[in-house]
Amino acid sequence: MKLYLTFIICLITIFSTVIAQEDTLKASLLVFSLIDQTEYVGKIESSESNFLNIITRENQKVRIAKEKIKEVVKYEDSDLSRREKEAIEMKGAVKDSITHKEYTDANLNRMIIFPTARPMKPGQGYIQLNELFFPYAAIGIGKFLTLGGGISIVPTFQKQVIYFSPKVTPLHSENLDLAAGVFYMTMTDFSNIGFKDGVGIAYSMTTLGDPNKNISIGFGWGFSGDNFSKKPVLILGGDIKIGRNLKLLAETWTPLGTNFMLGMVGFRVIGKYVSGDAVIIRPFSSHSGGSSIVPWFSLTYNFGYDDEF
Repeated sequence: MKLYLTFIICLITIFSTVIAQEDTLKASLLVFSLIDQTEYVGKIESSESNFLNIITRENQKVRIAKEKIKEVVKYEDSDLSRREKEAIEMKGAVKDSITHKEYTDANLNRMIIFPTARPMKPGQGYIQLNELFFPYAAIGIGKFLTLGGGISIVPTFQKQVIYFSPKVTPLHSENLDLAAGVFYMTMTDFSNIGFKDGVGIAYSMTTLGDPNKNISIGFGWGFSGDNFSKKPVLILGGDIKIGRNLKLLAETWTPLGTNFMLGMVGFRVIGKYVSGDAVIIRPFSSHSGGSSIVPWFSLTYNFGYDDEF
């Protein structure tokens, strides 16, 4: 009797195991590899003596002759699963690199307003719109010369402002540049074409650092006609990259021998060809109880510059 019960228990155990395995197999996502290299991914719907009926993951019914089946494995253990995972990861990496591409700032030759000591390579240049009404353009000529200029387009002005800014960079290295230049501007009356006596600033500039973080320091001497100021203006500025395509900017102008300073701080958003600056400008003086803040916006299109990370 005991032997009989033991036999019955063994049969029940074996039968339950087989049923469980069959149910698991039917519920599992499988890869059916055929002799002719065809692969199906799906679940077993039913089994006949010579055929398997499966439902693919695309919800299509397929009837496969058992003699044509080379191998059946669980999807998670198959080479197909590994290949598809690699393809998904590769697609995600490509999408991420396109969506979050990092660019080098093409505006390395200028701070917020004042030039740095860095030159532009031959043929490199930019077209810039400041405060909507003050366009400016510059281009690199040779390895040392940068020429820039523009004219205001303020609709309410009878006389517009013309400005011109050449710069020479005799010393240029990876992390150090020395330059000198002039920024000159004058008024013009289009009803009586001609240039009036203008004003400007002659300057020398040193820039230290790399494209992601740098500082510029220089001195400028203001002039009007043939008359130059006796004391220079100290010009300080710099920027640092704080995001993939975002920079923090700062710039100050301080006439030596005075208690006045013009301070600027803001951000630059960097694109492959277009960048934009959003800045606030505030004058500081011990004689004034409070000074107003002036917003400054500029949009720049760069050309001839394709260096990127």
